[in-house]
Amino acid sequence: MGDLVCIFPIIAALRRHFYPVGILCQEHLGRLAAAEGLVEARFPIEAAWTASLFTADTRPEARSRLAPFSHILCFSASEALAASLRSISGARVCRIPPRPPAAERVHVTEHAQRRILACGWLADTDLNDLDDAPMGLPHPGATESALALLHPGAGSPRKRWPLEGFVSLAQHLRGRRWRPEFLIGPAEEEIRPELERRGETVIRPRDACELIARLRTAAVYLGNDSGVSHLAAWAGVPSVVIFGPSDPERWRPRGRNVEIVQAALRCRPCFEHAGEHRDCTDCLNQTRIEDIMQAFERIVSSKPDRARS
Repeated sequence: MGDLVCIFPIIAALRRHFYPVGILCQEHLGRLAAAEGLVEARFPIEAAWTASLFTADTRPEARSRLAPFSHILCFSASEALAASLRSISGARVCRIPPRPPAAERVHVTEHAQRRILACGWLADTDLNDLDDAPMGLPHPGATESALALLHPGAGSPRKRWPLEGFVSLAQHLRGRRWRPEFLIGPAEEEIRPELERRGETVIRPRDACELIARLRTAAVYLGNDSGVSHLAAWAGVPSVVIFGPSDPERWRPRGRNVEIVQAALRCRPCFEHAGEHRDCTDCLNQTRIEDIMQAFERIVSSKPDRARS
């Protein structure tokens, strides 16, 4: 989800020049993109016909589905896939590796921008204001809310600040008259019993559309480096995002009011350099709740006063 949300501003820029816009991705993410008004058509990658895109024997359904599109933006490392797409539809194909080389400290969104400019599909002026481009705004009721949503999960356990830290964070927030609730997804189901044992309110949205709707009811969001954090930033929710072994220069959520917290260590971010077997948890274990609360106070101080109940 995070990879897709990182290019939402680019899709918004493309929409000013291309119509209709379609997306081929996981079904639940396609529904999210459509709900955000970014695409007119969506094709689930789970559909049987999509497998033929990677073969020499393309199914007729693939050709009929893609024929209306004159341009195809292909986020893939596979030139063979790009060639297949060209032969199927005759479209202009701009292939973009999903992320920059691991040693290159450039944000994934900027990486995509550069490739699209090189393909000649957009001009510099189309992309200059992406950071200030309109994103989804919080639900109007959020300005009067005391709801703070906490997401203690991440796609990789190596990017998770310890659960005990989030429980302590919730206690600190209640002491400041905030109402913390915990968001979890399928990847964090194993921590639900412990949170409920401690009496915490746990929310498990059914899909990405329900998730973003829940995020927009909150006044503030706190979570790890994860797809949920990217979605919170896109939704316009003031956010504190905790980074550990991954590099915020490459992966920070982009939004109007986002604070990054990362322990100051001598080692470089190692998530994309070290194998899954490597134990690189020092950066998260040394992340202090005091630093998170300071970041929290900075983002809420920039919001209008609201009643807390």
